[in-house]
Amino acid sequence: MKNLTIAYIILLIIGAAIGSYFILMKPRHITTLTGDASRETVAVYQSRLDSLTVRLDTLKAALARRGAISGLAVRRRISSIDQQISDLRRALRIWNSAHDQYGIGQAYRECLLLYGGAQAACQSLSYDTLAPGADTARQQSP
Repeated sequence: MKNLTIAYIILLIIGAAIGSYFILMKPRHITTLTGDASRETVAVYQSRLDSLTVRLDTLKAALARRGAISGLAVRRRISSIDQQISDLRRALRIWNSAHDQYGIGQAYRECLLLYGGAQAACQSLSYDTLAPGADTARQQSP
């Protein structure tokens, strides 16, 4: 009886070890390339990055003309966009040097996310170039 109990405990320990192994060892997510993630797309994203940089420079000039560039919130948003653009440059370098399908797919997805975020931030910054009250309708008094 004692041997049966010891064998049962050993089987439970082995079962727990095997179960914890399968729980802890998650499979690596395989990223497959879409048709859009070819090597030629790097050049497209490079041109998008260049146009985004030009757009930011244009916005900076427009904000300087309005005098709004001295505001703390505007300067923080500009520095945030500069950081996003440098992250996008880094992601493009990684994408350029990636060799396997997993690395290229990950870099492509990162470039998509970074470009979208930087473009949205530039769009929100462009609203600061509008004249005060240009985006509100005139209120008529009764």
